[in-house]
Amino acid sequence: RVALSIDDPYSGAGVVMQLRYLRTETAGPAFERLRAKLAGIASHTGMEKVFELRGADIYQVLELRRVPGRKELPAALARCDLAAGARVVSERMSGCEDTADLVDALMAGLPEQLLIDHAMLWLIDATGHTMTLLASHGYAEQATGAEVPLGDGLAGVAAREGVPIRIGHMAHMTIYGRAVLDRARRLGLDPSQRGEVPLPGLPDPRSQLVVPLRCQGRVLGVLLVESRHDQYFGYDDEDVLTLLCGQFAGALALLRVAPEPGPEPTSAARPEPRGTPVRVRYYEQDNSVFLDDEYLIKGVAGAIFWKLARDHVLRQRNDFTTRKLRHAAQELRLPEVQDNLDVRLLLLQRRLTERAGPMQIERTGRGRFRFVVQRPLVLHGEPA
Repeated sequence: RVALSIDDPYSGAGVVMQLRYLRTETAGPAFERLRAKLAGIASHTGMEKVFELRGADIYQVLELRRVPGRKELPAALARCDLAAGARVVSERMSGCEDTADLVDALMAGLPEQLLIDHAMLWLIDATGHTMTLLASHGYAEQATGAEVPLGDGLAGVAAREGVPIRIGHMAHMTIYGRAVLDRARRLGLDPSQRGEVPLPGLPDPRSQLVVPLRCQGRVLGVLLVESRHDQYFGYDDEDVLTLLCGQFAGALALLRVAPEPGPEPTSAARPEPRGTPVRVRYYEQDNSVFLDDEYLIKGVAGAIFWKLARDHVLRQRNDFTTRKLRHAAQELRLPEVQDNLDVRLLLLQRRLTERAGPMQIERTGRGRFRFVVQRPLVLHGEPA
């Protein structure tokens, strides 16, 4: 028999529950959900090798009564109409005809309609081992192209387990995570020198919620939202974001098999690149690209960039279609189960825009784009 006392931190209400132990589960839905949440907390705090769920105790509620004599505060008002806001976001996504518009509809709708000011959209790469940041909102640095291993941190665990994870009071749990980051800084480990993009995120999040992007039983990635306020996300947020993420993942899959555009475009005449040449160094081992010794991107997006740069220099070609990229699958060293090329192209486009450099990608129509180069390129390819 167990007596459990619970207090509401906002209203001051209290209840006492009388429980009776029934069993301990080591498998099943309840155990897996608790295991995923505990793994997320442990990974976030840098203690993933310390915390491990061995069993979930299941109890029967025999009695529930309010604690008498308390002066309770009125319940807090909802921050917004989540259902109405989600409907607006859903309608916007349903009208999107390409990947870029779909991503923009979701990310713009979060702050506008749901009052969620900090969000990150992570996608799992074709290997299934890494997640790449496709889009973010609310941070000083967008950090497009940042990567984390699957299973690392709250987002990585939610993606690996395929379940939502919600934590409402993170600040006091981050001391170990900050210690790990501080140690890396003291050792002078510059992410850009290791071929990485620094991770975004609030320095002291008080609430976090991660929701998987699921389609046809497969997890494509996750949406992570966070806040500086305690208990900012509740069950309704989890339900609403689960529905929107499911629609997003389904739309992403439909766009992947959408009909390709017509004949290949011919490159339009453009001014010759001028100024100091940009040294482009490409490493075949991981498809990483450096511009003047500064890391840009790697993986499939890096292979795409190298192909565009080579075609520009060797063939004076600047206009492309996604069909052209798919036909170059062997050259790009794509896996047998092809990653969404539209997503990787969008990732590269956003990364170049974020860098504000002399090379950009402009969309010229559905499935069509232009590689705009303002300064000459000098190519250096490094074999695997």
